[in-house]
Amino acid sequence: MSNIDLSLLRVLKTRENYDKIARYIPKNAMSKKTMAIVNDFGKYFANNEEESIDFESFRSLFFTSYHKNLKEDDIEFYNKLIKRIAERDEPEAVVKNMVNNLLAIKCATKAAHIIDQFHDDEEIDLVRELKTVVDATEESMQRSTEFECADFDDSSIGEGLDENSGYDWPLPSLNKHYRKIQPGDCTIVAARPGKGKTTFLCQMNLHLAKQMPDNKVILWMNNESRRQKIMSRQIQAALGLTDDVLHKMMKDGTLRDAYTKVMGRPDRVKVYDIHGKDFRYIEDIIESVGNENIGAVVFDMLDKVKMPMPANMREDQRLEELYSWGRELGVTGGFPTFPSSQVSLDGAGLMFPMQQMLKDSKTGKQGACDNILMIGASDDPMLQHNRGISMPKEKCKRAGEDHLMIDTILFNQDIGRYIEEEHNGAL
Repeated sequence: MSNIDLSLLRVLKTRENYDKIARYIPKNAMSKKTMAIVNDFGKYFANNEEESIDFESFRSLFFTSYHKNLKEDDIEFYNKLIKRIAERDEPEAVVKNMVNNLLAIKCATKAAHIIDQFHDDEEIDLVRELKTVVDATEESMQRSTEFECADFDDSSIGEGLDENSGYDWPLPSLNKHYRKIQPGDCTIVAARPGKGKTTFLCQMNLHLAKQMPDNKVILWMNNESRRQKIMSRQIQAALGLTDDVLHKMMKDGTLRDAYTKVMGRPDRVKVYDIHGKDFRYIEDIIESVGNENIGAVVFDMLDKVKMPMPANMREDQRLEELYSWGRELGVTGGFPTFPSSQVSLDGAGLMFPMQQMLKDSKTGKQGACDNILMIGASDDPMLQHNRGISMPKEKCKRAGEDHLMIDTILFNQDIGRYIEEEHNGAL
């Protein structure tokens, strides 16, 4: 095995480097045995939460799970190789050079794909798309000339730790167990189809609207239903009334004033249809509204947003890139984001689906968010109106509180509300 191969494997033994560059390794330039280790690192990171390879565990998995029928000579080779990878790290300069070279390959791959689209007469802004790829690559490049640091500064003690700043959650139990929703927080709201994602998001918007300054609005990027249908659900959740009452109010001209009184302004929630649109379209919407005027953004089915990706990229990798982009919008813009996601078939009938049950993603979406709020539903006919609320991933739990798993939330679809009954709290 060449020194280049060995250096590459030492660089890839951290999750950060693996996620950044592994899929852009030129496979025809590496030995088959090197690529076997690369692929197995990917399996390890996909199924474990460690930020770097635990080689004792990896060695066991390698010989008992990943490669059960190796010949004796191969077993000896891989044992020595794993030992050499684990025994030391590469110098910083080597890591930087290798990461940057592979990021350059990534940039070239994406640029070639964009140019091919342009030559195929697809509607594409060539200069803008290429600039986006180059800018993203330059931002990811490892540098040693500019650093951000902090020495003693007692104002840093409160940075990100004030549990009482931000927006309240829409349910009492969520407020008890989790700190307030803060700018830049990305919370995936997930459920099986037809089990209450839209209603929850509408109720969330109502609760957020009551806490927002007058200039703030909530942007709903709609990739799932008709714009008018979403707004109808939002009006119902805001007023908590049945359809027949809402129709009567619409006919007698009182509906708009009642909605405005509750939400603070008639355009507090602005629903944009983004069916078939790409990520640039959404960025243009946000720019037109202005970050200073945005209180929160809902991405209803972010999975469907178009974004240039390499042709050979796996779906979970594509989703990770997409959700990372959405999260970054909130961080740089200073507002929380709420992408919605379906729960896969594995979560059907479960009150508390696990985080790996997000549709089309075992780790991609999960790694690109701060919180995952799951809405579960039982197949038991006696519990058809009950919903389970849990957060299998969270970075906002209050100190001393348990993880929330509550199955006594009533889902009243007729008035667009979740109603919390008394419960025993968390598990």
